[in-house]
Amino acid sequence: MAAKHSIVNNNYLLVLRLLGNLLLLEGMLLLVPGAVSATFGETDWQAFAIAASATILSGGVLSLAGRKVRSQVLFRREGYLLTSLAWVFFSAFGMMPFLLSEEPLTIADAFFETMSGFTTTGATVITDVEAQSHGILFWRALMQWVGGLGIVLFILAVLPSLNQAGSLPMFNAEITGVTHDKLHPRIRQTARSLWTIYVLLTAMLFVLLWLGPMDCFDALCQAMSTLSTGGFSTRNAGISAWHSDYVAAVLSLFMLVGGVNFILLYLFAHGNIKALFKNDVFRAYIMTVSLFTLVICVAMGLSGTPCSVSDYLFKPVFLVSSAITSTGFSYGNYEAWGPLALGAILVMMIFGACAGSTTGGMKIDRILVMLKNVHVQVHRTIYPLHVKNISLNGSILSNENLRRVAAFASVYLALTTVATLVLCAFGVSVNDSFFACASSIGNNGLGYGITGAEGSYSILPDTGKWILSALMLIGRLEIFTVVALFTRGFWHR
Repeated sequence: MAAKHSIVNNNYLLVLRLLGNLLLLEGMLLLVPGAVSATFGETDWQAFAIAASATILSGGVLSLAGRKVRSQVLFRREGYLLTSLAWVFFSAFGMMPFLLSEEPLTIADAFFETMSGFTTTGATVITDVEAQSHGILFWRALMQWVGGLGIVLFILAVLPSLNQAGSLPMFNAEITGVTHDKLHPRIRQTARSLWTIYVLLTAMLFVLLWLGPMDCFDALCQAMSTLSTGGFSTRNAGISAWHSDYVAAVLSLFMLVGGVNFILLYLFAHGNIKALFKNDVFRAYIMTVSLFTLVICVAMGLSGTPCSVSDYLFKPVFLVSSAITSTGFSYGNYEAWGPLALGAILVMMIFGACAGSTTGGMKIDRILVMLKNVHVQVHRTIYPLHVKNISLNGSILSNENLRRVAAFASVYLALTTVATLVLCAFGVSVNDSFFACASSIGNNGLGYGITGAEGSYSILPDTGKWILSALMLIGRLEIFTVVALFTRGFWHR
């Protein structure tokens, strides 16, 4: 019994040590926007210096607390715990610049903004973005870029120690999808390969935007927010501020790329083109994007809103790309296009794009599996003696996979419903509550009504912001990683 307790204590000390290492890295990240502020002659560099110092000090204390740990093996439950704590701690320390800047936010607003950034939700409580310093704007973009592929995947790529201390449980806790695939035998190699593709695509987008109407700073921030499918912008009017169809077309393309499984992008970049176009999920993704683009075009026509040929060419594709990839960028007033457009947006927010991408939502993978399951159940109703399996990308799915998909969908919708009712209890209308909750758990960021084009998430009560922040985290870690922490069985050996 004593040995068992020793193992448990060692594992939690290991969690503290690794968490300390994560905070040390975040402290160094905070120095980057501080340097940006100093370059532009802004006083917010002091806020970042204080935040970085506090984060590095806290990380050092936690690392020292676990320095004598003997165990180097992180089991599944500790991996889930560390993954969840990493996102919470990153947000808790990452919000300090917002509290200490020249345009300070409240604690609830600062945590909401930071969680929205790291989870790439893109919902904001800042009503005047252009009043913020360059350092704050860059930090918002950098948070989304780091959170795009995942904080843990970022850490696994740069910290060798985590490759020994149970990287597989952390990888599985954060990676999205029905099944978890790896490119290489070692998780760190997989993380580095995916981040290489991510960095190269970001650099390509940055150059394309800089060649257009954006300056260097705006191009870099928008590039990071786009590839991460985050949606934070440096302008109050969002992408509409540049009045450029070129920008809309380039961002549409890269948002759609951000919605593809990065393992497929890696294989495509290395010449395996068939792997992309033979993938069931990728084909379903393209078909879904095409269908909803047509729906938005029809909605624009039915709304009676004056639209030019250019509007029909660029705005539907941009809106669909933004909604289905959970980016949340807006280009034009989609609320004026009527209930059909809003309904389509809501469905796309729930669907999401491909698993293994930077996007949120339930993921096309799960939607496809559920549709196939419905087809099989109908077939069995007619032919009860026939055996018909469900496959995805050529692999037959086990009953465990099917049960997990069904459970995920059930809990996803249940959490959205409960959170909606709670927001309604604070006086927010049903429509506004449901849209905000669906947007948050889907890591989308698009608003409607009081959180839409004429409003802001800052209007919501503080309790509502904390609830939505929790939904962002739950949605980003695909529910079970977080929900498991609140079960009695998780804490019992």
